Amino acid sequence: MKYVVDTNIGVVREENQDRAAVFENDYVLVAVLCDGMGGHFGGSIASSIAVETFKNRMNYLRSNEDNVYEWFKETIKKAQQNMILESGNDESKRDMGTTITSAIVFKDRKNIVIFNIGDSRTYLFDGQLHQITVDHNLMNYYIKNEGISSFEAAKMPGAAALTSALGPSKKTNIEAFNIDENNSPNKRFLLLTSDGIHDYIEKPQIELIMGQNVDMLEKAKVLISEAIKGRSTDNLTVVIVEVD
Repeated sequence: MKYVVDTNIGVVREENQDRAAVFENDYVLVAVLCDGMGGHFGGSIASSIAVETFKNRMNYLRSNEDNVYEWFKETIKKAQQNMILESGNDESKRDMGTTITSAIVFKDRKNIVIFNIGDSRTYLFDGQLHQITVDHNLMNYYIKNEGISSFEAAKMPGAAALTSALGPSKKTNIEAFNIDENNSPNKRFLLLTSDGIHDYIEKPQIELIMGQNVDMLEKAKVLISEAIKGRSTDNLTVVIVEVD
């Protein structure tokens, strides 16, 4: 499988707290994207620890779909333990945290399991763009639990505030999605983005960019440049994986 990872500090932030990587073993490919938050350097520490923990636990992941859920939960638990150790008695680090979106592709079956914590996103593109993950924020909490329309929920105070993240003292909700093997005649791509991308580009524009007959790195760079043109105020990170 082919893949690319690209990231950009953007035009507002003094530091890039996004981290992303793709890891492989004989059985699976794991793409992970983290958007750090919290205090001076705290976000970059949290996102770096999370990605490094994924890397260190690749040897425990095999071609067993039933095992992948337990593997992910244990990886998140280990990452949180590492963050707690890092924060120690430093109160400024206790509030650090990160979002995580991750796609795990089984090489022998091309089945895909998507995991999400926070508001970074994973999409599937097969000629059309399908958002797989659901942002863990107050807007979607109101929609799901209070029966409020998406239009009204978007206008609620603090609608974009996170309801889930990973950190020493964060509330963490893990959500999983399964994509079965698809015999689509079109190529399929996984697209992972931080909110510095998807909050500043509309879906039709993302579809247009992803459908261009250029290599994946060029698609990633165009997504970043178009989000910056759309006045993105955040770091910008893209992961693209060709799964067919």
